Amino acid sequence: MRFHQLSLSVLVITPLMTLGSLAAAQDLSPDQRLNVAPDRTPGAIKDAGVYHMVTGTWTRTGSSSASFGPDVIYNNTAESGYFTSVGMRGGFAAGGRVYDSGGIPGESNGSAFPVAPDRECYRVDAFEIGYCDFGSPGTSGWTFNFLDTFNVCNNTYPTPQVAEITATGLPAGGGCWTVTIDLTGGMEFSMSADGDPVPGGWDDDIVVDTFGFGIRYAGSEPASTEPAGWLISGDPNATDPRYLMAPFGSGDEITDGTGTYFGPASLCGGEGTGFLTEDRYWLEDIAGNGVNTRCGFFGGYRNIFGCGPGFVRPYASIHMKIHASDDPCPSEAFSPYCATNPNRTDLKSQLSIEGSPVASLDDVTLVATTVTSNSTGFFLTSQTPGFVAQPAGSQGNLCLGGAIGRFVGPGQVMTTRFDQTVRLSTTAGQWSNQAIPTPTGNYAASAGTTSYFQFWHRDTLFGQPTSNFTNGVAVTWE
Repeated sequence: MRFHQLSLSVLVITPLMTLGSLAAAQDLSPDQRLNVAPDRTPGAIKDAGVYHMVTGTWTRTGSSSASFGPDVIYNNTAESGYFTSVGMRGGFAAGGRVYDSGGIPGESNGSAFPVAPDRECYRVDAFEIGYCDFGSPGTSGWTFNFLDTFNVCNNTYPTPQVAEITATGLPAGGGCWTVTIDLTGGMEFSMSADGDPVPGGWDDDIVVDTFGFGIRYAGSEPASTEPAGWLISGDPNATDPRYLMAPFGSGDEITDGTGTYFGPASLCGGEGTGFLTEDRYWLEDIAGNGVNTRCGFFGGYRNIFGCGPGFVRPYASIHMKIHASDDPCPSEAFSPYCATNPNRTDLKSQLSIEGSPVASLDDVTLVATTVTSNSTGFFLTSQTPGFVAQPAGSQGNLCLGGAIGRFVGPGQVMTTRFDQTVRLSTTAGQWSNQAIPTPTGNYAASAGTTSYFQFWHRDTLFGQPTSNFTNGVAVTWE
């Protein structure tokens, strides 16, 4: 953990540039850096279970019953016994957003992990957050932002986000909770390893090798005077005894990363220590009060007292665990777009594309998933995107415009299988990208052109027959 800056006297603060609605960057003198005491958590932290974003339902028995994963790629969950509030909803500034950064290693990462990282891009399908909220029961909510490239207090370039997730109706009422946010079924997103917006490798520089995530209060009581804030993670020095096996600052004491698929098991009850997470955070005052947009920390220390919230001192970082599937990230040439509506199973029918965007290879498979079982449908295509909400009384949205072709040839009209999936493959001879249908004939895919695809299928609503659509996917041919 050679990157941890635990002495506040050596913190170097540089401007943070454009980040969504971030206030104008500013150089921060030492007296401008936010240094406030966090609050004690009021008793045990409760596990609220898994909230499934696509269906809006809960699994209260814990993450072991969920279908996300199987890999934990970031784990900063060491309990400290503290949370942020300072009298403000979300912590420190009314309407403020707090950002943190950490590391997700790729194949070229030079750190000595027990398991070598095996991807340059990860498909995130769930994450765990922790917070306290003293508002009315069931009124909590949070918006989470994820960024491929971000380093707390050190960014000097724009950092566009890769995902924004808002979960509301979460537990509140004078306690603290952890909640796992399940994104499976259509809300998964991709993150590149080692802080690279385009997968490119390990730079051995914490400023460019880290990703970012933000949290902002989005509950139904923003004007409440009751505190609400995120759980603060514990100091890695105190969280895993193996940290002390090498002298501090030697560069050999990297045990943060515990509790991930690439890191060692934690010696403190499974808690993770947040690979490359630093003892500071960034506060964005969305209300526009520039004096409150600054770098923050909790006083600086080096703690060696052992495991448990009775010993761990608060580390200026956000409780966060990120899960990823072992599926490859979709090619940037295959770009999902357009909103879709739930089908009769309360899931959203989804379209993805496998294979290669190289037109000459003719290796493309259209895959529609979470379609209702025993449902008949066919794929649509156009050279023009579009949007028509619920056309002809459909439950879904048409994402195509212009001249729309239908895959209705022999064997192309399909009924969903037991796994609620249909596939149309060029390699199986079911179609060819050299003969993509239009209303007046076929055309051949060629480098530099784009084709748009969608799947239509039969559905029911309150027992009455209707239809539905998947999202659309654009293919930019190479």
